[in-house]
Amino acid sequence: MKKWIPLFFLAGCTLGPDHEAPEVCVPCHYEEAPCETEHVDLSVWWHQFDDCLLDEFIEEALACNYDLQIALHKIEEVRALYKIDRSELYPQIQGNMVAIRARRSENLGADVIEGPASITEILPTDFSGPLVQYFFQAGFDASWELDFFGKNRRKAEAAYRDFEASQESALDVQITLLSDVARSYIDIRSFQQQIESKEDQIQRQRELLELAQSRYNAGLTSYLDVTRAKAELDAQESSLPPLQEALKQTIHGLAILLGKPPENFCIGEGFIPKAAGRIPTDLPSDLLCRRPDIRQAERELAAATSRIGAAKAELFPSFSLLGTFGTQTNVIDKLFVWPSRFWTIGPSMIWNLFTGGRLLAQIEVTNERQKQAILAYEKSIIDALKDVEDRLVGYFKEENRLTFLEEQLSTNSLLRDLTYDQYIGGLIAMDDVLDAEKGLFQTQQNMIESQGTLMLQLVGLYKALGGGWECFASR
Repeated sequence: MKKWIPLFFLAGCTLGPDHEAPEVCVPCHYEEAPCETEHVDLSVWWHQFDDCLLDEFIEEALACNYDLQIALHKIEEVRALYKIDRSELYPQIQGNMVAIRARRSENLGADVIEGPASITEILPTDFSGPLVQYFFQAGFDASWELDFFGKNRRKAEAAYRDFEASQESALDVQITLLSDVARSYIDIRSFQQQIESKEDQIQRQRELLELAQSRYNAGLTSYLDVTRAKAELDAQESSLPPLQEALKQTIHGLAILLGKPPENFCIGEGFIPKAAGRIPTDLPSDLLCRRPDIRQAERELAAATSRIGAAKAELFPSFSLLGTFGTQTNVIDKLFVWPSRFWTIGPSMIWNLFTGGRLLAQIEVTNERQKQAILAYEKSIIDALKDVEDRLVGYFKEENRLTFLEEQLSTNSLLRDLTYDQYIGGLIAMDDVLDAEKGLFQTQQNMIESQGTLMLQLVGLYKALGGGWECFASR
């Protein structure tokens, strides 16, 4: 069963008479969702792991992560840009003051003017006054574009939608940051346990080498067993450094997420955190209110729609009310007296009567951009649904795999004990013992990896459901 969700149910904006709100089809449930589940507070989903150190890292990342800080400053930048566009809705007033001292040419006098008598008669005897003149002016210039056709309102509305989109972009950075911190922490714990298991395996191989050596010294076996045990020990020791390298690199990565220098950052030993295992089964349509990438795409669509109205308004005349008020004089003592005042006021109109098709092309551009924004919005919803389904599948299948590995571990442990006893009794060769040991420790490694992967899938699911977005409002 599916339902249709209006595309602009979040925006709360009007598309206008020429645009109908498109709709997108959203399923009513997830295919892989469990039948019954408990409520999960997705706003602080990391509390499900009940790990104080993880909680501390999350708080540090929210306070110190550089990418998040950059995203927050980007919000303030776009907010300021919105204020710039919104200012066009109000009158613009400028103060001015001028003080000029000028000297005229002496050759502008009436005595140097030659020409017909009819011309010289109408010229003043003193053509330009004294040689050195002064001019003082102080006043205000004002202009106000009367937004009869909504051009400036649409521009301001589009800028506000861009501001909202920048908020959602920062929120997406925050949710990704929370997920990355948790994933890095789980990877660190997983590597630590794998290293511990690998060290146990190496110690076990040393004991087998000593056993083979003692049996060889006693003449109970050939030197071949010693060689095989030594070769297996070398192989296990060579596999330890890559794990240690991966652990160090992951710790460095977590330090960067926390805004700390990596060289002095370290984490003590610990176990892989285990969540309560509660899987939220919210309706898919809830993603539209929670996933910041969907909300950002919807805001960008609203901005693209507003720009259509601004482009159409360019087809109509632009009316402005202009005015000037001030004082003028050539004697500074009289600059601020009432008789020195002057003023002008009046409307103006600009109408682009012919632009060679430029305005129509601009409208076409905004229409096509809106269509792209619609498709991007619909795609973000489909991608979000896929993300959730993938995480649900990954979690439940990994949970099944972990169950099988636990059974395999029990079987391999019994097999290891049996082969060891038979080797001591001289019934089997060292190869069988080494194979049993290798199988047991490989299963242990797989279990540790599976436990980490299971928790990573859970973190990915919480992220896919938009978990952690509420705490943005408190910042």
